[in-house]
Amino acid sequence: MATTTLRHRFPLVARLFSLPSMAWILAATAFINRMGAMAKLFMAIYLRESLHLPLPTIGLLLAGYGAGTLVGAYGLGVLSDHVSPRRLAVACLCASGLGLLLLAQTSSVALLAAFLFVGGVADAGYRPVVQRLIMEACEPAERPRAQSLLRVAINLGFAVGGFFGGMLAGWDYRYVFWADAATSFAAAAWLAYALARIAPPVDAAATAKSTPSLDTPGASPYRDRVFLCLLLAALPLGMMYDQVNGLYGAYLREHHGLSPAWVGWQHGINGLLVALCQLPLTAWSQRYGVRGPVIWGCALMVAGLGMLPWVSGLAGVLASTVIWTVGEMLWMPTLGVIIMHRAEGRRSGHYFGMQSAMWSTSTLLAPLVGSRLYAAWGGDALWYAVLLAGIPATAVLAWAVGRIEQEALVV
Repeated sequence: MATTTLRHRFPLVARLFSLPSMAWILAATAFINRMGAMAKLFMAIYLRESLHLPLPTIGLLLAGYGAGTLVGAYGLGVLSDHVSPRRLAVACLCASGLGLLLLAQTSSVALLAAFLFVGGVADAGYRPVVQRLIMEACEPAERPRAQSLLRVAINLGFAVGGFFGGMLAGWDYRYVFWADAATSFAAAAWLAYALARIAPPVDAAATAKSTPSLDTPGASPYRDRVFLCLLLAALPLGMMYDQVNGLYGAYLREHHGLSPAWVGWQHGINGLLVALCQLPLTAWSQRYGVRGPVIWGCALMVAGLGMLPWVSGLAGVLASTVIWTVGEMLWMPTLGVIIMHRAEGRRSGHYFGMQSAMWSTSTLLAPLVGSRLYAAWGGDALWYAVLLAGIPATAVLAWAVGRIEQEALVV
């Protein structure tokens, strides 16, 4: 009776509780890990204000992290076709925590570059592994809900991290690194326990045997032209979003006069909005297929970031944060579901590796392009560029998604 009442009164909640245990394990892991995911948000400010490095050097260091994410995203995605994704996930979390501890102990540019690169490998390598675990555990109809649950957990943890990260940064930026490392180790410990005690183990050998060869027709992402077009279209939009994790904080400090706490709270508000609104927004947007949410999501993200030079004060920055957050919620999880369906029955490790490599390429290129625009023409030029490039990028991505819909590969 209680189950029936829950299903009728709160259907979205009931559908969430019907998800496989793996979806909840990964969501809990993401929440624990993201509660401390502050270091990358404050990295540019830390390098500029505490270590007094010039902007071009900061851009190169952040690009080094991006290079690490590119290697980790593709390499561990491919490796998941041959090695247990469960072991890879735990190893990535442990390596990320160790890298953060080392970053807080040095001011050498060479060592900073090395540790940021290794941290990038671990951080990005975790993403395709998680996508594969979700795909293997969930039926196609469950995947949008599993993706949304994961994003809610990530952003709820992100909200906590953003709020507390701003306060920790106000005292000492090293506290941010230590807190981030602690939650990475805690997430690794929980995941190892949960995979051993809660979720039944996967027969890695059987999985490897059932994975088609790259020579199988349609199995290779490298010959999937529609998929490649989709990634190329999403790349510049990913670069725009990645400015939030780069020079966005420094821009808010220098052009809008926000304190470190308020910079952290912008990230916290972003995470809190996703935590509260992602699931109902996903349920609503599924009525309109995949093309509509992608178009509107990209347009809102571009508009929200592009308005930064024209707003003033805390109220204007808050409005911008709300707008680009709604855009993020619409297009990013939709893209993930599209690629998950595309990868099923193919060399999924390669598909997820290439997807994550696309995000990592944006992480690599975004600080290089952003720092040079910022240094040459000022902070406002960065957001003018987002507006100018965002319109054609959105149009191309909408065309690519439309082609996928026409092929009926996404239900």
